[in-house]
Amino acid sequence: MKKVIIIIAAMGSLFASAQQLIDNKGNRNQSYPVITQTNPEVVQLINLVEQDSLEARIRYMQGFYRVATSPAAVTVQDWLVSHFESYGYGSDDISIHYFTLNSQPVAAGNVVVVKKGSEFPDEYIMITSHYDHSTFDTPCGPGADDNASGTSGVMECARLLKDFPTKRSIMFVPFNAEEYWMVGSFPFAQKCATENMNIIAHLNMDMIGWFPPSNPNTIMASGYSYISKTLFDYFHQTANTYIPSIPTIRLSDGDSYGGDHMPFNMYEYPSLYIGDIEYHDQHPCYHQPCDTLGNGVNRLDLAKSFVQATLCAAAELANAWLPPQNLSACSGTDHITVTWDSSGESDIYKIYRNNALIDLTTETSYIDNDVEIGKEYEYYVIALSCETRQESAPSYKDKVTFVKPLQLPYSNDFSVNKYGFEQSNWVLRNVNGKSALCNTEGNGYVPDNYLTLAESDWFPIPEDTENITARFKWQGTLNGIWYNTSLFFEVTNDRKTWHKLAAISGNAMGWKNCEFSLNQYIGSDFLQVRFRLESSGAQNYSYTKIGYVTDFEIVFEDGTGIQQPEQTYFKDLVIAPNPTPGRFNINTFQDMPYQIFVYNMQGQIIFQQEHFRDGSLDLSSFPKGAYMIRVAIDGHSIARKIMLQ
Repeated sequence: MKKVIIIIAAMGSLFASAQQLIDNKGNRNQSYPVITQTNPEVVQLINLVEQDSLEARIRYMQGFYRVATSPAAVTVQDWLVSHFESYGYGSDDISIHYFTLNSQPVAAGNVVVVKKGSEFPDEYIMITSHYDHSTFDTPCGPGADDNASGTSGVMECARLLKDFPTKRSIMFVPFNAEEYWMVGSFPFAQKCATENMNIIAHLNMDMIGWFPPSNPNTIMASGYSYISKTLFDYFHQTANTYIPSIPTIRLSDGDSYGGDHMPFNMYEYPSLYIGDIEYHDQHPCYHQPCDTLGNGVNRLDLAKSFVQATLCAAAELANAWLPPQNLSACSGTDHITVTWDSSGESDIYKIYRNNALIDLTTETSYIDNDVEIGKEYEYYVIALSCETRQESAPSYKDKVTFVKPLQLPYSNDFSVNKYGFEQSNWVLRNVNGKSALCNTEGNGYVPDNYLTLAESDWFPIPEDTENITARFKWQGTLNGIWYNTSLFFEVTNDRKTWHKLAAISGNAMGWKNCEFSLNQYIGSDFLQVRFRLESSGAQNYSYTKIGYVTDFEIVFEDGTGIQQPEQTYFKDLVIAPNPTPGRFNINTFQDMPYQIFVYNMQGQIIFQQEHFRDGSLDLSSFPKGAYMIRVAIDGHSIARKIMLQ
């Protein structure tokens, strides 16, 4: 675990970098089983946790100053690999995921160990830690608690689960470079999202061996951001069922604001921080030379209990009968369609509306014709086994108001008498003479783990549409300590996956114009767009204050697919030849270097470069079609359309 270092950067660009525009691949609506009694096999498993083994590994690691870029980190990386091999994992199970720091390759990578499941090998449970230690405090400590303790716990879980039969796969990952602000885990989480990995739970152990000597009531704490509440509920209940003598609670601050769970939350993978950071302010050896066994780690019995809690949660989930996943309810012209994924272990589904059973089906969809305009309905399903008559836990509950579709073209200036948006905890407010949606009622910082949504009513896009554009104006202060602190503009055609069109951040004192093409959704029978503001971290650690949106439109026209450019800094932007076979010249008629961004017609950044100067650029590797070139410096930008032939 590392201290929070708040960096105030220049926020000239309204759009986040390309890595932030990867669609969220996790399932923030993941639902879990309900564990109310212990399984004798799991009890036997957690009773095998060896406190002496935890201590021995911590003692070895505290002998090295494990700065992420040091030779000692490579030594510990190799030591980790040898131990995983000694547990019985082979070369096909173990790999090293390398990454860069400040554009330089790091010799010690993330150690990745996979135990393949027997029935659902593509469903993963992750158990992680970080094996580096702090570089930001002088002098730095040997890092027994932070985080040799958590890494020793991951190793113990890997040892005990090696020959424990599991239906799902379990991935064990000691990350490197967490203390550089999750430099190792961030590209790994991005890799998982890019590869569309199905990670149903991520349990990250970080500092598990210290407890205030003066506190007589031992507890285990876990932190989570907004999207991981259902995972915490599962972990909390399971840990308290198996280890009732040491209660598991939520961190008082809600999240740890730093840890390798955070990059996974960014991609909406349910992730928990598990560790003793609840008493961080009382820890005298945090990032200090005294972070050794006996001082920094003063409760090996607590470390053992943290490992047992993680172990029982992972073992239960690895073999659990999961509830049906990805349920959604979508309005139609005269009905609501409810769909969900097959559980793979079910024969029949019970469908509930507003907590009342309305039907049974062997399908994974249901059309509800008994609906009335303006009424709100909440749906969920429970899987039923005809063979055993057992029922699964309930699926995610989706709530929808049945409405007629928006009539296109559509405009909304958010005056009181205009409708078409379901405003979660957004409010209407007059801002600089304009009626606008406001993402928070107050003018202070957003609260802990903040999430607010404003969803449009649904609408179809006719197949004969040539060009359709969504646009709006925004202003506000949207700067936070983590990558997912932004105002996201998203679209969905099934209410299961919301595709990012933009991640907007920065400081905008005046109204900024934003414009996006919806052409890729032409012919869709169902579409919704929404604004989502989400911030991980409490108000003391975030600069996100408030955001306003006004003058929203969906219109038929020749949309460019990106934000309207500002013209106040650059004299001009000349692109020639245009159209081009791929290579062309860029001229802004200035001597200073600038940023350059290339967008596709969905408003996604496909190329970017810092410190670009007037000269040539080659895009011949990209598909033929229309793109937008934007150059930016000091908060000012200008853009031009280009055609690749």
